[in-house]
Amino acid sequence: MENQTPETGSPSSKKKRDGKTILIIVLAAVLAVALAGIAFLLFAYVFGDNSGETEDGGNLPTAVVTIMPTNIPDATFVPPTPEANDPTAIVTSRAGVNVRTGPGLEYTILGTAPFGTELEIIGKSQDGTWWVVSIPPSYGGFGWVSAEYVNVQNAATVPVIPAPPTPTPVATATATATPAPEMSFNASRTTINAGEKATLSWSVENIVAVYMYPVGANFADYPVTGQGSKEVQPYITTTYELLTFNPNDTTSAERIEITVVNGLTSGRWKLLSYVAPGSGLTSPLPGTEVTARFGTDGSLSGSGGCNNYNGGFMAFDQTLRISSLVSSQALCAEPEGIMEQEGVFLSLMQQASRMAINAGQLEVFDSSGNRILVFING
Repeated sequence: MENQTPETGSPSSKKKRDGKTILIIVLAAVLAVALAGIAFLLFAYVFGDNSGETEDGGNLPTAVVTIMPTNIPDATFVPPTPEANDPTAIVTSRAGVNVRTGPGLEYTILGTAPFGTELEIIGKSQDGTWWVVSIPPSYGGFGWVSAEYVNVQNAATVPVIPAPPTPTPVATATATATPAPEMSFNASRTTINAGEKATLSWSVENIVAVYMYPVGANFADYPVTGQGSKEVQPYITTTYELLTFNPNDTTSAERIEITVVNGLTSGRWKLLSYVAPGSGLTSPLPGTEVTARFGTDGSLSGSGGCNNYNGGFMAFDQTLRISSLVSSQALCAEPEGIMEQEGVFLSLMQQASRMAINAGQLEVFDSSGNRILVFING
């Protein structure tokens, strides 16, 4: 009789096989879940939002708030050229004039018209102390200049133009009010003799930007910190302005005038020596008198030895600039060389860049720092 293998085992053997199968299935499921978790973490790390990155891989921008002046103008501008016989204003201030949005220091500065600039007048203020002038369209088309710093012609019939509203602080939407600007501006002395110095000091708070400069100069060239001091040595009576740009888009200004005694505008200056071609400082020809007179209104006049001349100038601190000079057309034969001397003198005057006044002598320097003219007061 042949041996036969039964189709099924005993009940106990079957139970052992079923338990092993269940254990394997559970372990496989746990392993699958673990692998899926690891895969998910790797996917999130590589492709997900990581340390502030955008979906395309770029870094999220970091918010930076920078407070800047909102309406500081360019340094200077070139105005339209007036037509013949138009009402005009010629800038007589030695360092130019500020053009503002209205007739007053509380109005914003649009730009600066340099000394000698000819502006077309299109109107005037109610009290006649400010003129409305034409300026480039990029600056608004027109602005206001103080009558104190210009000389006008043909302006008797220009219309009165109402002043724009006085600038006021812009209301804020937040519950906390913007702190009001605070400023103080002082001078160690306000009257000096030519060659002496004075110290200006200031302190400002709650502002966006601050400048301290001689009136008529380009304020943008004179930025300062909120607290500071500066030693000045003007050779002509000069007004200094502390100008602030405030968070509410307004400006504030305080001024101090330093009066200079025996300065540039004190009397007549007689030429003592000049730089002759091919040599150093040389005395004028015997029998000739070369002079210069600097007016408080920015005018310049004098004698070149033969002809009289006229022009203008600007001066502040140690700076001296002389505009084109116009002279009469006489011819002088005596002494020999007088016409050549006069030509050299007028040319040197227009090269002036700096000056110094000491012990009654006026020294004029060119842009390279070379002394080119020496005058004595009297």
